[in-house]
Amino acid sequence: MAATQQSERKPANGTSRLVNFRLTPAEFEAAEHFARQSYRSKALFLRLMYLRGLQAYQQDLEEEE
Repeated sequence: MAATQQSERKPANGTSRLVNFRLTPAEFEAAEHFARQSYRSKALFLRLMYLRGLQAYQQDLEEEE
């Protein structure tokens, strides 16, 4: 039996993209914990962590110049 593909939900303006990535069980549990603690969904929590990391990475690149 072939695996079914997850359909991608898009917001009304269609500007977002679904991105999949892997977490270890410990990383997933930590994400669940902090998402619950901050009253956020796991998806929103992980997006915010990505954005914070991206900002830190960009600052590191600017400091290297």
